[in-house]
Formats: sequence, C-alpha cells, structure tokens
Amino acid sequence: MGNNATFLHFMHRFIFWILFAMVTCFVLRILIVLDLNKRIYNHTPGPCRVLTEKYKGTAGLTFVESQKRVYVTLGYGKSHNMTTKTGIAFYNTNRTDGRSQQEMHDLIEMTINWNGYEHQNLFIPTGIDSFSSSNGRILLYVINAHPDHQCIHFFQVDNQKLNHRKSVCDSSFTSLQDLAVVGPDRIFFTNMAAFGRGWAQVVEFALQTGQGVVYYYDGSKLSIAAPTVNAPTGIGYDSKRRILYVGSLIRESLLAYKVAKDMSLDSMYEMMLLTSPIGLFVESKSGDVWIAAHPVLHESAWHYSNPERKNVHSSSQVLRIRIQEEGNSWVTTEPYANDGATISASSAIAYTDDQMIIGSSFGRLLHCDLTNSHIT
Repeated sequence: MGNNATFLHFMHRFIFWILFAMVTCFVLRILIVLDLNKRIYNHTPGPCRVLTEKYKGTAGLTFVESQKRVYVTLGYGKSHNMTTKTGIAFYNTNRTDGRSQQEMHDLIEMTINWNGYEHQNLFIPTGIDSFSSSNGRILLYVINAHPDHQCIHFFQVDNQKLNHRKSVCDSSFTSLQDLAVVGPDRIFFTNMAAFGRGWAQVVEFALQTGQGVVYYYDGSKLSIAAPTVNAPTGIGYDSKRRILYVGSLIRESLLAYKVAKDMSLDSMYEMMLLTSPIGLFVESKSGDVWIAAHPVLHESAWHYSNPERKNVHSSSQVLRIRIQEEGNSWVTTEPYANDGATISASSAIAYTDDQMIIGSSFGRLLHCDLTNSHIT
C-alpha cells in the first residue's frame, strides 16, 4: 500500500506540474503576442491631412497607375455592428490637371450597378486590388467582409461607376482579409483563421495553430496555394520578380513566396518585422513593399472590441521595405508612426509620386506628402 500511495502522489504532482507548465506557456504566449512592452513615438514624413472621416472605415486601398487613382473601400465598421454607409470611392492623385487645392483632396464616391445581384445589401468592402488590361479596361476585385456572406466581388470600372461582373463565395471563407491580383480574374487571397471572430479565434491565435490559408482562384476554380499559414493578413504581388508577399499577424513577419508559371508557391524567406502587418502595397517600378501595421496588438484587440468608443485608440505604423538588387537582403524604414490619436488602426497603404495614403479599420483616411522620399 505504501508504494502505491507514493506512486500516486508522485503522479499527481507530475501531472500538476505538467499542466502548470502548459498553462504558463499559454499565458506567456498571449502576453508576448499582445505587445505589452511596446510604445509608439509619433512622427510623419511630411505634412499630413485627413481626406475623410465620415465613413466608419477605409480599410482597403489600391492604386491604378493609368488613371492616377487610389480606389478606397468604405464602411468596414459595419462588419462590427457600426452604423455607416458602405461603398467604394476614389482619390485622384494627379496634381497637374488644373484642379483647385480643395478639389485635389476630394474623395469621389462611385455608384455601383449590381446587375441583379441579390445580396447587394450585405456588401461590406475591405481588401481591394486592381488589374489594368492593355486595352484600357480597369477591373477591381473586392473582398466582402460581411460575417454571414464573405465573398470576392468582381467589378469593371466605367468612369465613376462600377459594374458588378460576378462573385466567388465558399463555405470555407471564415475571415477573408486581403487579395493580390496576378492576372485578369486570377487572384491570391488570404483567409486569416479557421474561426471568424470571438474567443475561439483568440484561442486559435494564442495557440498559434496556423489554421490560416492562402487561396488561389484561376478564373473558374478555387484551390489552396499555401496551407497552415499563421494568421495571414495583407498580401501583395511583385509582378517583375514574381514574388508574392504575405503578412502574418501573430508572427509579426512578412513571408515571401516565389510564384511559379503554374501559379504554385515556393517558400523563399521570412522577414521578421516586430509589428503586425495588415495591409501591403508593392511599388510596380522599384519592388519596394509598403506595410500598414498594428504595432501594439493589445491596443488593436481592445479597439476592435470597442470600435465605437472614441477614447479607445490603436496605434498606427507604416513600414517601407526596400528589396536590394540581389533579392535576398532588404532595408527597412518607418516613414510614419502614430499613437492612434490622428489615425487609429492603420490597415491599408498606397504610395505614388511622393504621396502616401493611409487607410484605417474604423475611421479616417490620411494623406501625407513625403518631403524626402529617397531617404524615407
């Protein structure tokens, strides 16, 4: 009996310490992920101004060179039960067309012809990208973030109007984030987690189970391009180098994949950013990668849980990564950072002609002039 009692006592203590170690590791993971040790110091690359703050969210941006337009998705906050108008607008970056100073900073809303699409009342746009054909046709691809109707919508631009062409929906779409166009109706896009939101998603992130996915749509068929990615968010494509960049929210990194001719992905390297990337923009000429990020995740988590509270902010940050000529090294700079008072939860970025436009999850659209873009 004595030996049995000693063995049982040992097993109880052994199991207790194993469980204690597991719980401790879990808690430490959460604390590390939440960025409790971080602080943001405000700075700008030049004069900045608010383009709009009447929409609850300007969460997606894409730049079309041939039109000198930045297309903006409006109203992401509606997916978090905020009352707001949703839609798509554009900002004209051309400063040599004779417009007044006021007109240069106007945001122009677009009308949408849905062509009989029956779920148009469930449209909450977020991630967006574009394709320009050789004959001048402009196509937009937009993620719908409605919790009950996550899809990708295909539009054609007709001056200040959009014509809905088709949509792609699937039951596996639980937390669509962003997309990158690689050809007409050919897109890569990210699904961040197996669970859409709530405590189940929090636990998934804390355990870092890697249930995120990068999908590929070839115009007719949907496939998984990269399985088990740890919380993929923003995505961008360098067409010259055929490199696909994918941001990871939890790992605070940028993943690089080589895109083969058959559109399969080969992992190249991972850049550790020490901030959580949300939106990406890849310069077509230089290949520089611009990143809109959430640098302090515990602020972001509180902000996403309480988007209506004006005293709750989430810090914003923009990084610029210059890929060197050999392709396996890079230089990172921080053109913009803010504690959330000016722009909260930066989620999208576009850059052209020394102009930087920053979108946010639930609020303002910010425009900044870069006074020294060559060193920013």
